[in-house]
Amino acid sequence: MFPTIQMADLQQLVRTDQIRWFDCRYDLQQPEYGRNAFSQQHVEGAQHLDLMTDLSGPLDDVGGRHPLPSKEAWQQTLEQHGVTPEDFVVLYDDGFPYAARAWWLFKWIGHERVVVLEGGFSAYLAFDLPVTDEITRYPSSHYPPRFQDEMLVSFDQLKEQLSETLLVDSRAPDRYRGEVEPLDRVAGHIPGAVNCYFEQALSPEGRLRDAEDLKELYADILPIEAPILYCGSGVTACVNVIALHSLGKTDVRLYAGSYSDWVSRDQDVSTS
Repeated sequence: MFPTIQMADLQQLVRTDQIRWFDCRYDLQQPEYGRNAFSQQHVEGAQHLDLMTDLSGPLDDVGGRHPLPSKEAWQQTLEQHGVTPEDFVVLYDDGFPYAARAWWLFKWIGHERVVVLEGGFSAYLAFDLPVTDEITRYPSSHYPPRFQDEMLVSFDQLKEQLSETLLVDSRAPDRYRGEVEPLDRVAGHIPGAVNCYFEQALSPEGRLRDAEDLKELYADILPIEAPILYCGSGVTACVNVIALHSLGKTDVRLYAGSYSDWVSRDQDVSTS
């Protein structure tokens, strides 16, 4: 299944019960923003997935700023929301990255029918479709997991494979070069990594760029078998993962702990 969908293509389904909507809005600078925005207005029937409490696990000394939830916790989240493997899941936020993280987690547990709404909530609003402040409750479900662990690379696996495959840093170029570092304690990048800023895959409206533009952006990545992608904490790299999936390259792997995990383990970094 193509990983994203345009609102025009989705319009024929929005008035049916075939879609399970999830609102993934979040703001790193205002952690309560997403929940507050959801409580004020959201797609009718949508549930909310919070980056810190649903799409991430508990913080530890290592593991990065947004460690993955455990398999058991993510399965429980889906079951609490009443998700079944047959559901057609549509994820949205204000742009793309947090919905992309949710998409990755759905794919990781083996959910096939999941897409990110290109353009986010504003794209939905542009079609003058129903919104509400009421929260819909769904009966809990039993979700049989089929975890796709080949999508994931651990810290130990990365160290073993560092010289064997392509490692792609999805952060902004100035962070990659070590010129600024607003979040992590050491500036730079994982040695050997190349830079491919995730925002280059998106239009100003929060949509994937067209296939020809993406092929040009990822020209050095597409021929490489099973490249590993990372960012600061395993969130924005998922945008690059989705964009590559849209081109049919599905063997990409995520180092979920990403740079914040790498430096938490006192590993060397590079600025060249």
